[in-house]
Amino acid sequence: RTLGFINAPAIWQWVELEAGEETVDISAYQEKRDLLCDGLAGAGYQVRKPEGSYYVFVKTPVADDIAFVRRLAAEGVLGVPGSGFGRSGYMRLSITVPREAIVRALPVFGKVRCDALSGGSPAG
Repeated sequence: RTLGFINAPAIWQWVELEAGEETVDISAYQEKRDLLCDGLAGAGYQVRKPEGSYYVFVKTPVADDIAFVRRLAAEGVLGVPGSGFGRSGYMRLSITVPREAIVRALPVFGKVRCDALSGGSPAG
């Protein structure tokens, strides 16, 4: 089943009305977004920085996004296959994880990409 829309729950729509001009500091998310996206791009991935989401869609270096995400999971890095969101050949990553998790994951992304492109056997 594919959803063609998503709405904020009604209660949060009311909260938003009451919040008025309150703001939220998003600099921590921007920093993690930049760290992840720049690190992935530096490792050879095709990635576009999101402008308003805490999810990053990244093109997988092989067509089978499910097999590629399994390779990452075998190395301790979790992502979600893009095919579950109508984006086959991509993976979805979140920037809500701690900064340290992104720092630890970046070398793994590079290793798994190289392994996949060299024809190493998929995990799983």
